[in-house]
Amino acid sequence: MLLSWIAVLLSGLGVVYVSHQCRLLYGELAHLQQEKNRLEIARGQNLLEASAQASLYRVEQLALGKLGMQVPALDELVRVKP
Repeated sequence: MLLSWIAVLLSGLGVVYVSHQCRLLYGELAHLQQEKNRLEIARGQNLLEASAQASLYRVEQLALGKLGMQVPALDELVRVKP
């Protein structure tokens, strides 16, 4: 009889421990999902920026190669005031 009570008590403590662990893990899961969403947004922004940079690089290469344009030297720059 005493052994049964000890088994019930230990089983109850096990349930309490597992429930607590479950709550902790759900909190961590929520945090990780927020972090995932933040990283997905940052990735999208980085892809967009990389795409813009790649197209600017392509325009520069076409201007230098096909059109024979060049980057002006500092003494060739003229500042126009409005």
